[in-house]
Amino acid sequence: MTDPLEFTARVRETTAALEALRTAPFAPPWPCCADPGRSAAGEDFAIVALRVSEDFPLGQGDGDEGEGLDAAHEAFETERWGAVLALDERWGAHGHISTTEYEERDADGADVPPFYAALIELGYSGPLQTWDTDGRTVGIGVGQMDEEEPVVLYAVALAPCDESAPDHAEL
Repeated sequence: MTDPLEFTARVRETTAALEALRTAPFAPPWPCCADPGRSAAGEDFAIVALRVSEDFPLGQGDGDEGEGLDAAHEAFETERWGAVLALDERWGAHGHISTTEYEERDADGADVPPFYAALIELGYSGPLQTWDTDGRTVGIGVGQMDEEEPVVLYAVALAPCDESAPDHAEL
């Protein structure tokens, strides 16, 4: 993404989506949802696909697939960090949620809390940048289930954290 006006508009859309998720219901329909099939909800959470790239079919084309994939990741990461910087100014410094521990538990066949199980099922692994605001945790991440699947910029919203609840132990 090289056009500064397009970048600014996308960051505004993304921050507006996160603002809306602070008070939106966890169940669909969600504000700014780009693909309900790449989103999920539970009793106390929502994971909402904000933007979805094209697919990246393996073994097709003229060998440019890697470049297109890299460009999609770069564009979505740039948009994510633009939103992170804007929201840091509004809500204070962001925190982090990581799926790593839960991915390992899932691979070992252990129970995984519903929020993390939904992230894993959608292929959204790695760190999320989060803020606790207005009684909710909201966050943003970039994920991709498989290398031929689209890259997804997604947002999360979680109910207030109960430190004693095992489902929110890492929040």
